[in-house]
Amino acid sequence: MIKSYTLSPNRKSESDASLVSIFAPVRSELQAVENQLLGWSKASSQSMIAMARQTISRPGKLIRPGLFLLITGHFGYQEKDRIETAATIEAIHVASLIHDDIIDGSALRRGKATAVKAFGPEFSLLFGDYLFIKSIARALDFKNKKIARILAEASGQMIEGEIEELSQSYNLKISENTYFKIIRKKTASLFQAIGELAAELAGVPPDLSQELKAYGFNLGLVYQIVDDLLDLQGDSDETGKARFSDWQEGRITLPVIRALKTWPEKQKKAAASWLKKEKKEQKLPADSFNNFLSELEKSGAISSSFRTADKLADKAKNYLAKLETSPYRESLVKLVDFVLKRKN
Repeated sequence: MIKSYTLSPNRKSESDASLVSIFAPVRSELQAVENQLLGWSKASSQSMIAMARQTISRPGKLIRPGLFLLITGHFGYQEKDRIETAATIEAIHVASLIHDDIIDGSALRRGKATAVKAFGPEFSLLFGDYLFIKSIARALDFKNKKIARILAEASGQMIEGEIEELSQSYNLKISENTYFKIIRKKTASLFQAIGELAAELAGVPPDLSQELKAYGFNLGLVYQIVDDLLDLQGDSDETGKARFSDWQEGRITLPVIRALKTWPEKQKKAAASWLKKEKKEQKLPADSFNNFLSELEKSGAISSSFRTADKLADKAKNYLAKLETSPYRESLVKLVDFVLKRKN
């Protein structure tokens, strides 16, 4: 599990809050979103139905639609399209996960078989594409046409991020700037779009809309950095996937980038040699990964990366300062702490 390196004491009670309590103000709406997603499994062919049931009809933590509903709820927006929009947001997220699993060849997600494992990469690729297109098509039917534009732009950014990440595979010379460029597109873009969508539907002033976009953007950065840390230090039983999968698949994440800056040339060459073997799928000693993690921890790169996530979490919270006190605002603050200290 990730260690709480430099967290201030006043965060403890908030970080212990579960998603159930965080999303309590929108519990019934999230249930409606799940029901909407179940409807997406009603397709024209048995293959489509089976893939939908394997993916879209088995939602995960619903953080993204939950975030959207909390923001719109804070501003009293209760129109029917908020449920449809929230479901569409989750569908886009699921589509991106399917593409992720194809690229990585992942067999498990949240401890369950991925679409790739169940149906193969060809079917999964087409179904991921289908979800992206279906999501935008649904958004075009909404009364507010800006929704489709915002979601289409975010989807494009996410795919660009995936392409840029793939182009940097096995590159130990990747810079920190390039890493952040990738995660801004790959992960933070959808969180930012959620803030923009909620502001658009709720009709908030432009200056506050920018604050909500910035809140979502920084929350997205925190989410991805913590994801990268969990890949190294997380409990596989809780994360639902094998540790060190990023390294094995050639993804060089923030802790590794920072460790490489401190390592002597001999250690860098050893890392490069190991990564080369991973690329060739050669069998490595059983203790290789634990030794690697130990070296990362000694370099201070793990704690440094967590501190970066911690600072971004504070930044995200600061963008909520203009919101009036409400149960929704309180949950938005707690959501940042949950994302920062989550275990899966």
